[in-house]
Amino acid sequence: MKKLASIVFAVTVFLNVSIAFAGQYSVLRVIDGDTIQILLNGKKEKIRMLNVDTPESVHPDQSRNTEMGRKASKYTKSRLEKRYVDLEFEGKKRGKYGRLLAYVILDGHNYNLELVQKGWSPYYTKYGESQKYHSEFLAAEKQAQKKRLNIWSKKKNNKPVTARHNYHGNVKSHSFHGPSCRHYNCRNCTRTFTSREDAINAGYKPCGICRP
Repeated sequence: MKKLASIVFAVTVFLNVSIAFAGQYSVLRVIDGDTIQILLNGKKEKIRMLNVDTPESVHPDQSRNTEMGRKASKYTKSRLEKRYVDLEFEGKKRGKYGRLLAYVILDGHNYNLELVQKGWSPYYTKYGESQKYHSEFLAAEKQAQKKRLNIWSKKKNNKPVTARHNYHGNVKSHSFHGPSCRHYNCRNCTRTFTSREDAINAGYKPCGICRP
């Protein structure tokens, strides 16, 4: 009898945990690595994930689509397709293309942050830093760079790129500077990048003085 009671208790706990983490919005399809379509109040809505920007995979200009973009899209499909998720909004609710801007919450965890942790996206701040997860995004990006995961795994002459921080980004002005610039070590230049391309992909613009 005690054994049966234990089993019933365990099943009850499992069901309660499952219900607690079950998202309320059904993912109908994954469009690419950072964009999905869900069913919201009986209507299909596209969700553009906040603070991430995975490489292109479905751009109308085929020359902009990349193998890394297709891999990022495949990863998101494996994680989100036919799953239930929650949404967390911050700031402006819709972007210029009418898509909802949100953090996608999967099983209680921020999936946007996972994309950065796994190296599928830089911490993308072109339209503003994360108000709630800024430090987590920075730490995730730094770790992905250190491990040279996915977008950070670029090679030159068949040798891994040395993870030197050649550019400093100003987190207030969102401009980045080269080592020779007088603003290179300013107090707001706390974002670091290993290449010019990485800085631009993260939403930063070249300094108008040193023109890196």
